[in-house]
Amino acid sequence: MHMHPIDSDLERVLSFNMPAPFGFGQHPDFEAKYRAARAQAHKWRGDDFKKLDEAIMGKEVSLSNLADSRHPEVHLIPRNDFLYVVDGWGDAIGFERTAFPFSSTDFYVDIDDEKSLFYEFGHSEAFFRLGKINQLGYLVPPRPEEWDKEINISYLVPQFPHTRWIHSLLVAILMEVILARNGFAKEERNPMVLAAGSHDVAIPAGGDSIKRVDPKNLHEEDNFSWVLERYGLAKKWAKQFGFSLTLAKEWVRGKGVFGRLLDAIDKICYTALDCLYLGTIQPGQVRNLCLKYPLIMDVWQDIRFTPDKNNIFFDRPERLYRLLLLRAYEYQELLFNPYCRSIDIFLKKLVKPLYKKGVITKEQLITNDDQWLMGVLKEHCPKEIEHYIELEKLTWRKFDTAEERRKYCKKFKVKADHTEHIAGFDTGLDWLTLKRGEIMPLRQAISRAKVKLLEEVVASTVGYYVYYKRP
Repeated sequence: MHMHPIDSDLERVLSFNMPAPFGFGQHPDFEAKYRAARAQAHKWRGDDFKKLDEAIMGKEVSLSNLADSRHPEVHLIPRNDFLYVVDGWGDAIGFERTAFPFSSTDFYVDIDDEKSLFYEFGHSEAFFRLGKINQLGYLVPPRPEEWDKEINISYLVPQFPHTRWIHSLLVAILMEVILARNGFAKEERNPMVLAAGSHDVAIPAGGDSIKRVDPKNLHEEDNFSWVLERYGLAKKWAKQFGFSLTLAKEWVRGKGVFGRLLDAIDKICYTALDCLYLGTIQPGQVRNLCLKYPLIMDVWQDIRFTPDKNNIFFDRPERLYRLLLLRAYEYQELLFNPYCRSIDIFLKKLVKPLYKKGVITKEQLITNDDQWLMGVLKEHCPKEIEHYIELEKLTWRKFDTAEERRKYCKKFKVKADHTEHIAGFDTGLDWLTLKRGEIMPLRQAISRAKVKLLEEVVASTVGYYVYYKRP
């Protein structure tokens, strides 16, 4: 068979420049569309380069065709098709597409449009630093069962790539769309979207691990107002968008109907991003549940307001249950997994002495990022800071009470590396949902077996832990 002159070059383009972008976290219908496009590219003949471009890059679609008058600043991009999305000048939006795994849609907002509310999240020092603060800090993936327990393992840190900034942007986007689709006017939405996008603005460099250095003074909710005032954002937003710092503080603490909405959106967003990376790396219940329900994050589309606007509920109980079960598995397999937390304390142990001496201050921690913190630690603790961290035969035990832990350590002369008490987390079973036209807590809308499973997963994380080096 005669080969078309461009065939060899085309094959190189398809095999080298365009690795298959489907897989875990992707829409279940996407792979078929992508493969069909590749097949068309291989069959391409003639000089219709537009068809070739579509076969290689995806079907071209303009953002204007994805616009929604209810929320014009947020475009929803279908994830079930192989699309090449372009702006008004015909240029690809590329990395400006905000991916939302396990859902039907990605999003686009123009953070460079000065008229857009979302401009605020891309043009302030307060938000720049969030792009350099890792969402999961020094947590490491679960140790595979087949690994020899005696083997020391070294980890490049951080192990998970997503940042507080991308999480915060996603929270703001969902807040805008949900409020708009529930009938709130632009003027009403603006303050809530700003609060949503800035809810983590005061997270200290180093993230949750560093909060343990001084829990009473380094929590992001307690420093929210200070940061917004320090950068002049509270005053600017009050004048430009009707923002109330007093109300925003309450929302960030989960108070009132909009606080409850922000809390729900926050949990949806971090669960989506965390589980994408955890499930990609490690088999387990997180991966299994996401594979079984690949659009599990479409739960955000189920959020409704009661007629009096004083509360929110989810109108699909089963999908809400799946989200909460997935979040519980994330805590069990990653967030509260003692192996994953073994070196999460690493930064705290280095920072705390410097913090007590005033070498590192509260103000520095909530106005700088991870890179700055590493620079300070390399200067003061050069031998401890490396590009990788070795898990030095660290093991742990869990006890039901602090007294049991104390007795064990005394009896066996255990020298603790560190201890911690994990009290569990909210199951979400009291979140409101709709069943047969009646609004009720989720625990009343699902089977007893499902309630029991969710409670058991939460309970499995509770305990008093001691970490120590193996003899």
